[in-house]
Amino acid sequence: MSEFFYRQVAKAAQRDEVIPGQIVSLKVDLALAHDGTGPAVLQELKERGSRPAGCCRTLFTLDHAFPAPTVRDREFQLELAEFAGRHQILLYRNGEGVLHQVVAEEESLWPGMIIVGADGHVATAGAFGALAFSVSGPRFAEVICRGAYDLSVPEQVVICVTGRISPLVMARDVAMEILRSHGDLVRGKAVVLTGAAVDQLSISEKMALCNFLPEGGVVTAFVLPQGERAVCDIAIDAGGVQPLVALPGEQLTFAAPETLSDRRISMALIGSCSSGRLEDIKAAAEILLKHGIHPEVTCLITPASRNVLEAMDTLKLSAALRGAGAIVLPPGCGPCPGRHLGLLSAADTAITTTIRANPGRIGAAEADIFLASPLTAAWSAVKGRITGPDGR
Repeated sequence: MSEFFYRQVAKAAQRDEVIPGQIVSLKVDLALAHDGTGPAVLQELKERGSRPAGCCRTLFTLDHAFPAPTVRDREFQLELAEFAGRHQILLYRNGEGVLHQVVAEEESLWPGMIIVGADGHVATAGAFGALAFSVSGPRFAEVICRGAYDLSVPEQVVICVTGRISPLVMARDVAMEILRSHGDLVRGKAVVLTGAAVDQLSISEKMALCNFLPEGGVVTAFVLPQGERAVCDIAIDAGGVQPLVALPGEQLTFAAPETLSDRRISMALIGSCSSGRLEDIKAAAEILLKHGIHPEVTCLITPASRNVLEAMDTLKLSAALRGAGAIVLPPGCGPCPGRHLGLLSAADTAITTTIRANPGRIGAAEADIFLASPLTAAWSAVKGRITGPDGR
């Protein structure tokens, strides 16, 4: 085991120690929300007659429906801007990007810091060793009024990923393998990620790894900081991890891409908070530009932030991808929340690097959504059917 998680929780709770199952009140270092959950946050504050106490740094982004696809969305964006200005809340309101990427680029994140967010994937910050917990909009309203978060301390599970990851395997595949093989063991736990293979990952890959695990019901996931020791509960040989695809449905199930090669696709989505960093888009672009996008496939690219898009522009990737037939969307969540910019019809089958495959996530409930790595999604866009990262 590792004492890091329990030690940091105890520190934030101003206790000498904590044990699993104990309910403690944590001092929050950073509170996060966006325009997707913002309406519930503001409604809760109105009903409570409460106001933010200003005792923790609070940050909002406009990323789920920006630019506004409806009049009501725009009305709320203006309401949120007024609210943020009145309460000294930092608001990224001009297309800076998706919440988790903006936080990684613009905020100071450190091992053991306590983050609470009204979004299911705030554990993305676990790449930096932060302890990030997801809450509902109403619960978030309580947090920013108190500056504290009441946590039922979860058990931790230490996952050691040893060896070297294959060049065709991405961090997202490793996350899917963890949930495929050990989903029952990590559900409801704090997942501690360590081992030689994890240490070798770039920060972008660590973010992708931590980002996906909450889909399996983990309470939080984070990379164990250097210098901390851990005894493994689960050992995974990175050399044995193969590319995976998550199948459509409410419950996560997985298959090897080669077993799905008869499934034709009509849309490929690459980007968003899960795989919209420059490293991801460069990997996909290398395939798309060399081999071309299938004429029957709509291929959407969503940079996770303005900084990513500007780097793409500098490298002339944006123009090249557009020239190859891809559509480069504004930075943000893009189609992932199902609000605008690339919704699926009942006749669509999509392969995406987004975060959920449940019916209706990106438009019509009848559409099929397969989740994959950027490499697998790019090759599928080229072939017009689900294809693994070896292109076969």
